[in-house]
Amino acid sequence: MKILVLYEELALYLINGFNVVADKSNCEILIISKKINSVAPFKFENVHKNITIKEREVFTQEQLISLAKDFKPDFVFIGGWIHKPYLKIVKTLQVKTVIAFDNQWKGTLRQIFGCLYFKLTLKKYISNAFVAGQKQFDFAKHLGFPDSNITKGLYCCDFSLFSSYARLKTEKESNIPKRFLYVGRYASEKGIEDLWKAFIQMQTENPSEWELWCLGKGNIDPFVHPKIKHFGFLQPYEMANIIKDTGVFVLPSSFEPWGVVVHEYAAAGFPILCSNEVGAIDSFLVENSNGFTFEAGNITQLKQKLNKFTLMPNADLVVMSQKSFGLASKLTPEIWADKLMSIINL
Repeated sequence: MKILVLYEELALYLINGFNVVADKSNCEILIISKKINSVAPFKFENVHKNITIKEREVFTQEQLISLAKDFKPDFVFIGGWIHKPYLKIVKTLQVKTVIAFDNQWKGTLRQIFGCLYFKLTLKKYISNAFVAGQKQFDFAKHLGFPDSNITKGLYCCDFSLFSSYARLKTEKESNIPKRFLYVGRYASEKGIEDLWKAFIQMQTENPSEWELWCLGKGNIDPFVHPKIKHFGFLQPYEMANIIKDTGVFVLPSSFEPWGVVVHEYAAAGFPILCSNEVGAIDSFLVENSNGFTFEAGNITQLKQKLNKFTLMPNADLVVMSQKSFGLASKLTPEIWADKLMSIINL
């Protein structure tokens, strides 16, 4: 069997899933995607021998279509509907196709008209939808897919790696490090400036030994504060020391259709604090169980929830860590691969 993957920005967690698929089924996989994002320059070093990756920028539209036709896939996996050359490939090949997306259903006029356009022009070429969570499931239904042709669980972290980090948590259960951790781009939609402001306000009003450690880079200059540290971008396999020395994971995004990073740090055994716009909270955050949520953009609420963590007994933080790990364990690359193969074999 041959699988053609048409994707936007490739990430390590997707490669991990396809590695399992290639290993289990011995299929051949051709992945076409955008050039690696310089803000998140992931290194793809452990790619299965049956997987080939091509950067779409080196091909013209006609060459992309020829590449796809020459590959002669039995199944197509397309990430979203934003790239028109990909859609032309799907229309040209006319083989079984699943569309994968993380767009949340909001019921806006744009989405309503977009669904109508999709049903009139694209739906007949695509049989199934592979979506991130419940809000995306709702979107797929509006696109015209029956429940039986919609599968949840599109995004899965490198569970083996991050669950290995969870073992580091046992070393610090007697004294959870008093440090918040942010991992993501330094971009406005990530709410990173809100986090810095809320943390500084909290330290001004209720000084404590808690620090804020931030990993990532982007177009926003880092705030300078004695208790805020910046580490730049790190590969996932370089996170061990950071994870060992931090206690609570925070993702304050104002726009975050999903957020695989929440799954990653739940798997690593972190209590979680997220805005209500982070899609992944549907699967990996239970309010007052393994973490808290706040209204996106509400710095006062964010500050209050940060402060709530600083006042919690160590034993309560340990329980939250354990519950995070339990939620994360419900989706692994092996489970992800089984989901994709079940779509292919429907």
